[in-house]
Amino acid sequence: MKKLTRALAALAAALLLTGCLPLAPQAGDASTAREAVPLDPLTGEVDRWPGQRPAAVFVYNGLDAGRQWGIGEASLVLEALTEGDSVTSLCLVYPSLEAVPKTGPVAQARDLYLQLLICQQAIPVQRGASIYAANFLDEYQILPLDALSLGVKGFSYEGVWGQPDQISWTTSGAALTPLAESAGLSLAPQAAAAASTAGEDEAEDGVRLPPLLPFGEPAGGKEGASSVEVIFSAEASTRFTYDEGTGHYLMARADGSPQTDANTGAQAGFDNLLILYSAPSRRDDGYSWGYDLTMGAGVYLSGGSVWSILWMPGVDSTLAIYNSDGTALDLRPGTSYIALMGSVAGQEVVLRDSSGAEISAN
Repeated sequence: MKKLTRALAALAAALLLTGCLPLAPQAGDASTAREAVPLDPLTGEVDRWPGQRPAAVFVYNGLDAGRQWGIGEASLVLEALTEGDSVTSLCLVYPSLEAVPKTGPVAQARDLYLQLLICQQAIPVQRGASIYAANFLDEYQILPLDALSLGVKGFSYEGVWGQPDQISWTTSGAALTPLAESAGLSLAPQAAAAASTAGEDEAEDGVRLPPLLPFGEPAGGKEGASSVEVIFSAEASTRFTYDEGTGHYLMARADGSPQTDANTGAQAGFDNLLILYSAPSRRDDGYSWGYDLTMGAGVYLSGGSVWSILWMPGVDSTLAIYNSDGTALDLRPGTSYIALMGSVAGQEVVLRDSSGAEISAN
C-alpha cells in the first residue's frame, strides 16, 4: 500500500509539472470565459495586473540581513530552510514585474520556490542561483533576471566598502521592466502547446494562469488561535500575531521585533498563513535540503481560526487543501505566507491563544 501511495503521489507531481498550464476552453465555455472576472492567481482577488506573469524575487534572510525591502507589499511570501541548519531563505512574489517595489537584498534563486511557482510562470529575479536552481531553470527553459549578468543596469548596489555582497543589492520593477524584452523574456504568460489550437476568444482574453491555492470561503476551523511561532532552527524562527482590527497576521523576527518593510517602516502582515509539512532530505552536496512536494499534512490560519490540513498537488489550483477528515477546504482570498517544514531536528510550530497558552490545531 505504501508503494502504491508513493507511486500515485509521484504521478500527481509529474502531472503538476507538465500539465499545469491552462487548457483550451471548450466551445460552449467561450461566453462564460469572457464574462468571468479575471482573478489574481496569487491572491484570488480581482486581478489588477491581468495578462502578466508574476515576479518572484529571492531575498537574503541571514542573521546579518538588516533591512529588507518589499516584504510588506508582496502578495505571497515563501520561507524554508533550504541550505544548512540555521538560516532560512525567502521568496517574495508580486503579481507582475511592474508591480515589484524596491526589493532586496536580492539573493540566490532556490529551486524549492521555483517548483512551487512553476504553474504561475513566475519570472525569477535573483543574484545567481544554487546549482539545483540553475539546473531547474535550464531544464524548464525559464529565463531569469539576474544581477550577476545585468549588474547596475537593473540592480542597485546599497552597500558600503567591506559590506558583503549578499546584503548589498536591491532592485525594482521600474528598473527591470525595460530590460525584459532585451533579455528575451516575455511579461505575458505563454499557452501550453496543447492549447495552441485555441480559438480567437482565448487569444483576445489571453492566457489565464491557474490559482496557486483553492481560494474561496473557508468553513469551520478552531477559533482562538491568536499567535503562532514557526521554528525552523535554534537560530531562525518567524512569529505571527493576529490583529483583529486588520484581520492580518503581523510578522515578527525570532527575537520578537516587528518584521518591517524598509520601504515604508510598516510591519508586514498577511491574510493567510500556511505551514506545510513535507519530507526533507539532504542532497548530494551534504548541505542543501530537498523537499517532497507530493503530499503532506500542515496547519492553516486565517481570521483568528486554525485548521489541521492535508495538502497535495491540485487539479484546479497548484495546491489542493483538505481538512484532516479529507473534505476539500477553500482558503480566504488575500495575501499569504507559506512555510515549508519537515522532520529536521528542532523544527516546531507553536500555537497560542490570547492568554499565551499553547493550543493544538485539532
